[in-house]
Amino acid sequence: MTLVEIEGLTLVAGGRRVVEDAHLSIAEGEAVALVGPSGCGKTTLALSVLGHLRPGVTRESGRVALNGVAGYVGQDPGVALNPYRRIGKVVSADLLRRVGLPDELGSRYPHQLSGGQQQRVVLAIALARDPKLLVLDEPTTALDPRAKAEVLGEIERIREQGVALLWISHDVDTVKPLVDRVITLADTQVPELSRPRIEIGDVVLRATNLTARHGKRTIIDAIDFDVRRSECLAVVGPSGAGKSTLARCLVGLHQPSGGRIEINGSIGWVAQNPAEALHPMHTVRASISRCGPDVEEALAAVRLEPGIAERYPHQLSGGQRQRVALARALAARPDVVICDEVTSALDAGTQAQVLGLINELRAELGLAVVLITHDAGVVESTSDRVFELGAK
Repeated sequence: MTLVEIEGLTLVAGGRRVVEDAHLSIAEGEAVALVGPSGCGKTTLALSVLGHLRPGVTRESGRVALNGVAGYVGQDPGVALNPYRRIGKVVSADLLRRVGLPDELGSRYPHQLSGGQQQRVVLAIALARDPKLLVLDEPTTALDPRAKAEVLGEIERIREQGVALLWISHDVDTVKPLVDRVITLADTQVPELSRPRIEIGDVVLRATNLTARHGKRTIIDAIDFDVRRSECLAVVGPSGAGKSTLARCLVGLHQPSGGRIEINGSIGWVAQNPAEALHPMHTVRASISRCGPDVEEALAAVRLEPGIAERYPHQLSGGQRQRVALARALAARPDVVICDEVTSALDAGTQAQVLGLINELRAELGLAVVLITHDAGVVESTSDRVFELGAK
């Protein structure tokens, strides 16, 4: 039995066809992946299956039919969860256990969870109505290898129960073994990553005996590290180890419970979830111009066209939002930039461009970078040193 049928679908946004003459069918129990580079229309097409079009997107032609209940796991789990409600108020303990999370997480708020834990909570919510179809928009984005394996294992178990999948991804290697068909919306070439010769300077950031807690729970326990001008320090560790908490401490958004942070200059921050960091009522131009006057130059630096400046965050793909957040941080010409999983939502070609840009800025401007990541390839291609946070 056919569960999803799309025929001749064309969707338009801002006078541009973001999806053109699309045809797609999904049978009950079948798993289909939509892959392609950032901005090629993957999420827009998938949302149309749910009967939802983002503001500013209109249907020019075609039809979409869905026979049954569908669940949705979005690209930004932090946005999907109410920051004022404890997890146990929105999802049962049985569903938390189903996605491999302990009952104790029910007493926490979303900001007290790691990105991987948030992702699995959203997956649990999507399963609450026993859907016939599960739409997964980059469900393993920003997860370390262990958390990624746990989520992928749960998705495999869900599929074994007969749930059909529409899987959106830029990572064909991850999804290919787990689906029946892969549909590529657009092709992309991966440029060679540039890594110029970089001379490391004096210390611009130092943390001494730094400790941070969430309530009574210690997340970061008396750590020491420093970062020098032009250097890239990679911060690695499993989901929940405190990587994002460390980033928030460094930029003054989380009060350490002990220790000292010294910064010689200004600091910028690119958050893990750009959908939360960009004001939904401000255009890209308004967001970037608060940090620096040359908006077009900042966009060009992260390989975005000038027309992006007049769009709002909801009119951008996840990868485009991530690059806008990076452009905003760089527009202020900081001495140090904290990058929290800045390549997690990017296809391989765009990832190489952004990492190459970071290397160029380090060489040309002396920019120091704290790069929080779980991607071993990113660590190898960009970092000078690695600082590992252990699981708590």
